[in-house]
Amino acid sequence: MTAPSRTTETLEADAIRRKAIIDRIAVLTFALAWLTAALVLAPQLDPAQLLLAGPIGVLGGYLFADFLAGAVHWLADRYFDPETPVLGPMLIAPFREHHTDPRSISRHDFFEVSGNNALVSIPLPLLLFLLPAPTDYASTTLLVFGLSASLALVATNLFHGWAHAEDPPRITRLLQRFGLILTPSQHARHHAANHDRAYCVTSGWLNPLLDRIQFFDRIEGLIALLSRTPRKPTSLDAGAPHPDPTRSGSEKD
Repeated sequence: MTAPSRTTETLEADAIRRKAIIDRIAVLTFALAWLTAALVLAPQLDPAQLLLAGPIGVLGGYLFADFLAGAVHWLADRYFDPETPVLGPMLIAPFREHHTDPRSISRHDFFEVSGNNALVSIPLPLLLFLLPAPTDYASTTLLVFGLSASLALVATNLFHGWAHAEDPPRITRLLQRFGLILTPSQHARHHAANHDRAYCVTSGWLNPLLDRIQFFDRIEGLIALLSRTPRKPTSLDAGAPHPDPTRSGSEKD
């Protein structure tokens, strides 16, 4: 009776080791691709154009990452299941398990937290080489946008984990205090509700707007209408108001 158990434990340990190796390769490969794009393309930028295009590109890329992370989060929470091929173990299961143990993400190391995002983001900095040379404000803004968005997407789960950490690094608390990254109070709305609010987890800046206009609720309604399938209920269907961003004392900004 003990041999099958040892075999199962060995297989699980091997899977964890393989995942750890993949995570590290993914993060390092993304870092190499991003730094290569930045170092090769940055000298082509006009400093005068960067004065305007730089801030717009950085902000636009950061907001885009927040929206895209929210859209993926919404899909993972509202559709599919952990048994879905490919997507299930890679995307759906971690989100569903996170709802059961929200603080678990803060106990993972940097590579485990960032590995999946880095893996799917590797092509993004490489695609920047296909853009036209940055000779005007539009092309300069687009290049900065791409660098900002790809980096923010990889950092998203790190910011998400810090929003759950009991004792995040000092620099993290400073960034949270100034609202530059996702704060515990912003993210608490997602866990205080039926996990159907406040999906954006990079900066969380877009959550108030998207929740107010019921963006994802309306998309779900459209999908249900087109597919002629019932829509999963939400906290709003029960007539409950959006929860206030309250948290326990251990999760103060």
